[in-house]
Amino acid sequence: MPEEQTRVEKIIGNPKRAIWGLTIPALLGMVVQYVYNLTDTFFVSKISDEAIAAMQFNGPFVFFAISICFGLGIGVTSLISQALGAKDKRRANNAAEHAVIIGVVLGLTISIVSIVFRYPIFRLLGAPDNVIDLSVQYFQVIIYGFVFNILSVFFRSILSGEGDVKTPVRFMIIGTVINIVLDPIFIFVFKMGIAGAAWATITAQFIVMLLYVNFFFIRRESLVEFAFRDFSFSWNIVGETFRIGVPASLSFVVMSFGQMLYNRIVVIFGSNAIAGVGIGMRLDQLFFLPIMAAASAMVTITGMLYGAKRKDLMRSTYLYVIGWGEVTAIVLGLFFYLVSPYFMKIFTSNPEITGIGISYIRYNVFAYPFIVIGMTSGRVFQGIGKGLPGLLITTIRIAVIVVPLALLFTRIFGWGIEGVFLAQIISSLSAAVLAFFWLLRSLKKIEITEPIHGV
Repeated sequence: MPEEQTRVEKIIGNPKRAIWGLTIPALLGMVVQYVYNLTDTFFVSKISDEAIAAMQFNGPFVFFAISICFGLGIGVTSLISQALGAKDKRRANNAAEHAVIIGVVLGLTISIVSIVFRYPIFRLLGAPDNVIDLSVQYFQVIIYGFVFNILSVFFRSILSGEGDVKTPVRFMIIGTVINIVLDPIFIFVFKMGIAGAAWATITAQFIVMLLYVNFFFIRRESLVEFAFRDFSFSWNIVGETFRIGVPASLSFVVMSFGQMLYNRIVVIFGSNAIAGVGIGMRLDQLFFLPIMAAASAMVTITGMLYGAKRKDLMRSTYLYVIGWGEVTAIVLGLFFYLVSPYFMKIFTSNPEITGIGISYIRYNVFAYPFIVIGMTSGRVFQGIGKGLPGLLITTIRIAVIVVPLALLFTRIFGWGIEGVFLAQIISSLSAAVLAFFWLLRSLKKIEITEPIHGV
C-alpha cells in the first residue's frame, strides 16, 4: 500500500487516536520554541526594561506579517488533506507547488514594504520615545529574515496537509537550539544589544529554510511531489487556497490589530505596564502550546474526513478535543495562578512590572476554558473549507467586545489596567459561545455519510 494512503487511512480510520499522533510531536516542537522564547526574553531583559518593551511592540507587527502567511498556509493544509483524503494525489501535488510560489511572492513583498515603513509602523503602534529606537533596531534586522520564515510556514503547511508533523518538529528543534546558542553570543560577546537577538533569530530561520529545501527538493522525502517542469497554473487552486486562507489570514490580522490597540491602551499606564504584560504573555504561551497543537491537528483530520466523506466522525472528534482541552485549561490555569509571582521574578526585579504581570496572569487564566472552544472551533471550520466563520467570530470578539470594553472600563469606569484584563475574559466567553453553537449547527447541516468499508 502506498505510504500516503497508509498514513491517510490510519488517520481516517481512527481520528481520535490520530489527534494524539499529530498533537504530541507538534507539542514537543512548540515546547522547544517556547523555551527559546523564554530564553530570548531572559537575555533581552538583561539589556534593559526598555528592551523588553521594544520586543513587545515588535510582536504585533511581526505577528501581523507572518499571520497572513499562516492563514494561507491553513488553506494549503486544508486543500492537501482533502485531496489526499479523496485519493487525488495530482491535485495535492499541484496545491503544494502553488504554495511555494505564493510563499516566495509574499515573503519578498512583505519584506520590502516593511523596511520602507519601519518608523511610521512603530509610531502607529504607539511606541514611546524611549522605546521606538530600540524597537526599530530589532525590527529592521528581523525584517530581512521574513522571506525565510514565510517559506518555512508554507513548507510546514504542506507537511501538515500530509499528516506529517514529525519532520517540521525536527527542523524546529534544530532552529531553536541554534537560536538559543547564538543569542548570548550576538547580544553580549559581539555587544550587538537587542539587534543581536534579531540576528540570532534570522540566522536560525535561514538554516531551517535550507533544511526544508533539502527535504523537499533534494532528498524528495515528502508524500507530495514537486515537478515544476510539469507545473500547471490553476486559478481554481489559487482561488480555493485564498477562499479558505484569506479569512484565516484576516482573522490573524484582526488579532494583530487587536494586540496593537491593546498595547496602545496598556501603554497609557506606562512602559512598565507593557513590559509586565509582555512577560506575563510568555507564561500564557505555555497554555497555548497544547491547545494550538491539537487545534492545528484538527485542520488536517477534519480535511481528510471531509475529503473521504467520513462526516459522521467530525462531531465526535471535535467534542473529544474540546473535552481534553478543558481539562488542560483548568489544570494549567490553576497552576499559573499560583506560580505567577515566582515566574515574574525570573525576568525582572522591578516591583511595578512584577505586579502588573501577576495581575495579568491571574485574570487571564479565567479565559482559558473559553479560548479552547474558540480556537478549536475555528480550525474545524477551516478543515471543512469554511474560513469566514472564524473571521467573523474573531472580529466580533476584538472589534465589538474587547477593545470597546477595555476603553469603557479604563476610561469611563476608571478601573485601571485590571479593566483591560476583565475585558479579555468577557470577549473570550462571548466568542466561545458563538463559535460552539455555530459549528455544531454547521456540522449538523452536513449530510452524514455511511462509513466506507475498508477505510
